[in-house]
Amino acid sequence: MTADLASGLRFAAQPVVSVFVPGVPVRVPEFADGGVVPIEVQTYTLERDDPYARVTEYDLVFGELPPLLHRYLAHCLRVACAAGDTVVWLGFEGSFHFDHLLTEAVAPQVYGVCAPGGEPVVAPDLRTLRTPEWRLVVTSHGGWL
Repeated sequence: MTADLASGLRFAAQPVVSVFVPGVPVRVPEFADGGVVPIEVQTYTLERDDPYARVTEYDLVFGELPPLLHRYLAHCLRVACAAGDTVVWLGFEGSFHFDHLLTEAVAPQVYGVCAPGGEPVVAPDLRTLRTPEWRLVVTSHGGWL
């Protein structure tokens, strides 16, 4: 496995960035930034039987990932956090489960987080996702849920 974060963002050979926002955002985040525009934004509402257990997932589909990937990922976190006024995160395909939101169990599958009033944090590479320091970053944001 390569250490490059971009290698983990290719699902079915097409790059996808998945942004998770608890609840239903007041407004749809504007994911376009400096000429970088996804070819498609697929929106999913993930919910349990409990009407308050809801997360909106935005899958940003690209032909090619942006050249300044980390900068763009930070932008996505920033605008999603502002739109939902809640903690948001970036996770790999298949990482979502209501029982493991921003927990140690899912930390290696979360590659970016942002809390209201805070700065986005994006993992520099895939190796970082397996470190105790990264687990702490992810779980510390779980207190916002």
